[in-house]
Amino acid sequence: MQKKKMKKKADWLTKSKKRKIKQKDRGIVEIMMLTHHFFKELPLWLNEMTDPRNPSYTTYSQADLVLMGVLKNMCAVKSMRSMEEEFNEEPCIDTLRILSGDHGLSEMPHADTLNYYLERLSPKCLADVRKKMVKSLIRKKSFYRSKLQEKYWRVIIDGTGLFYFREKHCGNCLVTTVTREIDGKEVKVKRYYHKVLEAKLVLAPGIVISLDTEFIENESEDVSKNDCEINAAKRLLERLHRDYPRLPVCLQGDALYAAETIMKICRGYGWKYILTQKATRQKALAESYEWIASGGGAETVKGIGKEAGNGEYINHVEETAGKEEEANIYRYRYEAEEDGKRVTHEFQWLTNIELTKKNLEEMIEAGRGRWKIENEGFNNQKHGIYDIEHLNSRDSNAMKNHYLITQISDIVMQIYLSFSPLRKEIGQTIKNTSSRLLESFRRHTVTDEDVSYISRYTTVYLE
Repeated sequence: MQKKKMKKKADWLTKSKKRKIKQKDRGIVEIMMLTHHFFKELPLWLNEMTDPRNPSYTTYSQADLVLMGVLKNMCAVKSMRSMEEEFNEEPCIDTLRILSGDHGLSEMPHADTLNYYLERLSPKCLADVRKKMVKSLIRKKSFYRSKLQEKYWRVIIDGTGLFYFREKHCGNCLVTTVTREIDGKEVKVKRYYHKVLEAKLVLAPGIVISLDTEFIENESEDVSKNDCEINAAKRLLERLHRDYPRLPVCLQGDALYAAETIMKICRGYGWKYILTQKATRQKALAESYEWIASGGGAETVKGIGKEAGNGEYINHVEETAGKEEEANIYRYRYEAEEDGKRVTHEFQWLTNIELTKKNLEEMIEAGRGRWKIENEGFNNQKHGIYDIEHLNSRDSNAMKNHYLITQISDIVMQIYLSFSPLRKEIGQTIKNTSSRLLESFRRHTVTDEDVSYISRYTTVYLE
């Protein structure tokens, strides 16, 4: 018998009660409080970056420019022109002045000024700022309870396309040939595009932030073969180990990364991994698993997971398959009623974590959580408030920096969404939360009392 779904707190509130709660909302003050609490030195980190501009012609600080870009993203302002119009308010100037620490700021920077700066800034500078933000979050110990087996930080990698062009955009473009019907004839035409490989750190069930980024691009125009996700993954993982040498990592990815090259890298770094297992990727492992299971060699656990399905596992399948890298394989099956029919769902993963009946349920939950980078990561960034496929600049260097500013924005925004009283009390959507944040930024003047309160505030409660 299916359990009756419990109503959330927001479902019991009347419209009048919700309006009263909304009247208390001062989102931009909460953003400043959270930024001060988790990233107190953010303006300093931004201003310490190597400034590519001529000091003689510098009007705005680097913190002014980058934080304006961060606010653009958090407030779901899609284009640079819209940012010009939306942010042309006195409260916006006052708030940015306090956020950036630039007491001489008297006007919001022009969109062209921001793009000019991002065309020249090294993307490594913003990547280094993000690294400082991530390390600050880890040191706060606010998210330790989300670690796998109370030890491993889950890092999920996946790639996605960003920009697509009919004409060659730059010498680093990836290129593909597609078939199109033109005047009744099939013609092969070239299409150009940019991709990115992202590593996301799982901090909590609702907080999955950008840990590192590797742009998938060709070194020059005349290469014979496109750069690919596996090669990009090798570069990304090497940098992750260099930047976070003591971080106990459990790497997660789809079946593309279930390759011995990636598994070997993890073993060399002392990392764990949970990778989606498919027969099309690791045929020998799949055949060995089925052979052992058919002979009764698999351990089973029934009635686990939120669907009360069946779990099954076999350790060290690599010994039978003749593989070098450790492959403990487990699967999860459950049935659900869809459109009046009983449908069986099955998932399968391989890992170098020793599987037991005691840890199987946690491992299944972790394996199924890989979708978080797609749903709470790329999908939200593409179709939610950020629209990362929007071209804010055609300059390839500025494109990278706009993307990195979005990742910095998303770190702050996810913490804000987890903290937001409106989200907790009335169940407000992410889109509406972002819209109200823009309204707050444009209308609420931050007072000296607010600043004093923010500097004293030391406790933040997240979901």
